[in-house]
Amino acid sequence: MYAAPKIYEDVVVGEPNISMYKVKPIYDDLTVPGTEDVTWARDIEARQDKCLSELELLRQRVLKIETDCCGVSENTSKLDLVIGCSVGSPAVYMAAIIARKVNCLIKVFSHSSNTKEVDSTITNKLLCVNSGETDYCGVNIIYKDTAAPYFMACPGRQVAVSGLSNILRYIARERNYTSLYNEADLETAALTDEILSLIDSLEQRSNASASEIGQILNSITGYIKSSTYLAGETLSIADIALCCVLVSLDSKLVPNTLRSYLSNTIRSNYEMRVLKAFVNWIPHES
Repeated sequence: MYAAPKIYEDVVVGEPNISMYKVKPIYDDLTVPGTEDVTWARDIEARQDKCLSELELLRQRVLKIETDCCGVSENTSKLDLVIGCSVGSPAVYMAAIIARKVNCLIKVFSHSSNTKEVDSTITNKLLCVNSGETDYCGVNIIYKDTAAPYFMACPGRQVAVSGLSNILRYIARERNYTSLYNEADLETAALTDEILSLIDSLEQRSNASASEIGQILNSITGYIKSSTYLAGETLSIADIALCCVLVSLDSKLVPNTLRSYLSNTIRSNYEMRVLKAFVNWIPHES
């Protein structure tokens, strides 16, 4: 009879209440009497190492799922942002997404230069976005007649950044939202910028003919034929920009492929779910 030594000694991954242990190399001091062949022990250790690697990959996947579903972002500190835009601008929907991402409220104002009547239905839906969130108001919307939305980093100080895609780039850089726009990944960043230029064209031509809008939409559709999202397999600022523009378009102009894409994007991403309050032409979650 031989007594095996204590084998749970070397911690591989250690976290509160979550620990995995690696068995001590048992062939160092435990051999079969009369032989020096420890192949069997090395095989056991190899299988053990494989199991630990797979468990670590599983743990990382679980953490990613928790992050995606629970809205935990890279930078959880509060964001003070004032967005000025016209009443029907896609920037309205973008503001709702940003507010959800940083878990804060939205306030809506009408600027003295706004000559259009404020759409109370949109305002009421924005107020619904606030339901269940914190008391912190970090994103303000000022309805104002402007050709392109602009924003101020804090009330009273306008920053020279305008246009939907430029605002999203600025916020992603300033808040270090690398999962939405990672400039270190040159290929993906270039692809994202390329798609954003198409979305900018779509936003600027929102009142153009149906055929002109259709051509742009068809070009954009090509990017989701081989991937889940526009710039790959993860959500980016290109997806946020496109979804905001799609919501503001006449539903009859949006092809079925993009309808399905919008529905899946809203359903699968915490920040995007606020768009359900504004969309009545795609299937909603029950």
